[in-house]
Amino acid sequence: MQEEEKIYSISLLNNLINRKITSHDEFRHVKIQGEITNLNRRYASGHLYFSLKDKRSEISCVMFKHARRNLKFKPENGMDVIIEGDVSFYKPRGNLQITVKNMEEAGLGELYVAYEELKEKLLKEGLFDLKKPLPKFPKKIGVLTSASGKAIKDIVGNIEKRWPAEILIWNTTVQGANSTVSITQNLALANESDVDLIILGRGGGSAQDLWDFNKEEVVRAVANSKKPIITAIGHSTDKTLSDLASDKVAATPTKAAEIAVPNKMEIHEKLRNFEIRLNDLMNSKLDNLTHRYNNSRNNNYLKNPLLKYKSKHETLNLLKSNADKSINQLITSNQMLLDGFRSSYLLNNPDYILDKKVTKLSLFKDNLSKNIKNLLVSCENKLNLQNKSLKSVNLMESFEIKRNNLDLVRNNLDNIMDNKLSSSVNNLMIFKNNHVLTNSCQLLDGKYEQVNEINKSLQNNINRTIENYENKLAILEEKLAVLNPEKLVEKGYVVKDPEVMRKSKIKSIIILIFLVIVIILMILLILK
Repeated sequence: MQEEEKIYSISLLNNLINRKITSHDEFRHVKIQGEITNLNRRYASGHLYFSLKDKRSEISCVMFKHARRNLKFKPENGMDVIIEGDVSFYKPRGNLQITVKNMEEAGLGELYVAYEELKEKLLKEGLFDLKKPLPKFPKKIGVLTSASGKAIKDIVGNIEKRWPAEILIWNTTVQGANSTVSITQNLALANESDVDLIILGRGGGSAQDLWDFNKEEVVRAVANSKKPIITAIGHSTDKTLSDLASDKVAATPTKAAEIAVPNKMEIHEKLRNFEIRLNDLMNSKLDNLTHRYNNSRNNNYLKNPLLKYKSKHETLNLLKSNADKSINQLITSNQMLLDGFRSSYLLNNPDYILDKKVTKLSLFKDNLSKNIKNLLVSCENKLNLQNKSLKSVNLMESFEIKRNNLDLVRNNLDNIMDNKLSSSVNNLMIFKNNHVLTNSCQLLDGKYEQVNEINKSLQNNINRTIENYENKLAILEEKLAVLNPEKLVEKGYVVKDPEVMRKSKIKSIIILIFLVIVIILMILLILK
C-alpha cells in the first residue's frame, strides 16, 4: 500500500520555512550592500519599510523604531548602504525580509547618480519648463499603456463614465528590454493622429520597473510632444523624469482620467443651474418690462405729450417773469449805487481835490507876483517923485517918511505872506483830516510832478523878479549918488548910506523868497 502524499496547509508551510531560516546561524548577523528603493516613512509606528536592490534582484527590509534611533543619517531612495541584520520570514504574508539592526551609508547608488546627472542636464536645457495647456473638453484621447495591465481598465473606465470622448489605445510595453522603443514609437504615432490629448501611464512598481521612464530618449519624446501629455507612472510616491517633462502629472491612472476629461454630471448640473438662473433673470426682466409698460400706459404725459410741454411752458414763463423782475431790480439798485458812488467820487476824488488846490496855489502865485510888481512900481514911482522934489523938500524928513513907508510896506507884505501861508496850511490840514485818499501813492504821483513844475516856475519868476529889483536898485543908487551928501551934512541932515538901504531891500526880498519856499515844501510834505 502506497503511502499517502502529505498535503501542507499554508500556515504549516510558512512555519516550516520560518524554522529552517531561524535555525541556521548563517542567516543571522548578515551584512548586505545594496541600493535603497521603495522607502516609505508614512507609518505612524515610526518603523522604516524599504527594499534593498542591486542590478539583478532586490529584497524587502524592515527597520524597527528602536533600531532606527541609532541612525546617523537620513535614508533616501537611491542611497547605497550597508545593512546588518537577521534574515526573517513574515509568516502572515509569506514574505522573506531582513530585520535591519544597523545601517551605514556606502554612497549613492549608480541608478540614482545617473538619474541626477540626466535631470541636471535636462534642467539646464530648459526641457522641463515648456508646458502645453490641456483641452477642457477633449473629443478624442490617446492612451499609451499595456493593454493587459490594470491601468488601461482604470483609465478607460473612468473616461467613459465621466465624458463621452473617443478613446484610441496604443498597446505599449512599459517594462522590459523593448519598453523604451515601444514608448517612443507609440508617442510618435499618437502625435501624428488627430487625438486632442495623450495619457501615458502604467501601474505601480519598483524603481527598476519604472526606470525606462527615466531614460533620455523617453523623456525627450514626452517633452517634444506636439499634443499635451498627462503622465500617470507608478504611484504618488514615484517621481520619474518623464513626469517632470509632461504637461500634467497624475498620482494614479484613475486620477489621470479625472484630469483629462470633465465630469459630465457636473457639467449637466452647471448647465442646469445656468438654465435656472437664465430663466429667473429673463422672468425678472420680463416682469420689470411689464411693470414699466403698465406704468407707461397710465402715465398722463404719455397719453397727452402736450400736457407735459404745457406744464414746462408755464414754468418757463414764470421763471422768465421772475428773472426779468430780479434783473430790473438789480439794475435799479446798481444804478442807485453807481449814482451815489459818482457823487461821493466827485467830492472825495483826489484828482478833483488836488486840482482845486493846484488852482488855488497858481492863483496865489499870480497874485503874489502882481503884488510884488505893483509894490515895486509904486516904490519906484514914489522914489522918482521924491527925487524930483528932493531939493525943495527937507531931506531928513523926506527920508524918514520914506523909511517909515518902506517899513510899513514891508510889514504889510509880511502880514499878507503870513496870512496866505496860514490859510494854505489850514486848508491843507482840513483836507488831510476830513478826506481819506484811496490808493494815494498811485494818485499823487502825477500831482507830485505838477507841483514840482509849479515850484520850478515860481522859482524862475522869483529869480527874474530879484534880478529886476537889483537892476532898479542900482539905478536908484546912481540917482542918489548925484546928490551931494557932504552938503547935506553941513546943513545938519543925516543921509543914510545907499549900500545899507540896498542890502535892507535885498534882505526883505530874500525873506520873502524863503517864506514862499517854506510854503511849497509844507504843501509837498502834506501831499505825501
